Amino acid sequence: MHIILGATGHVGSAVAQTLLDWGEPVTVVVHDPAKTADWRQHGAQVAVADVDDTEALRRVFRQGRRLFLLNPPAAPTTDTAVEERRRVAAIVAALDG
Repeated sequence: MHIILGATGHVGSAVAQTLLDWGEPVTVVVHDPAKTADWRQHGAQVAVADVDDTEALRRVFRQGRRLFLLNPPAAPTTDTAVEERRRVAAIVAALDG
């Protein structure tokens, strides 16, 4: 199973769709439940998890053999460097163990 974090963006969606086109099993991780139906129609499994929720990410990551991870961009109205570093830390922590 391929786990794709960042599947709703340009790069992640292309990776997920290519793998699905090749007949590979894919789970996409989304934070917005409204985006699940479209991916299911394409044949993907969908996990709803916030990138800040380390335990939820860890549970999803354990279901796969390969991960494609993209750090979601922070809102431009925030301190983007701080926000993106915090999110990277949560993703790395989810990989631990």
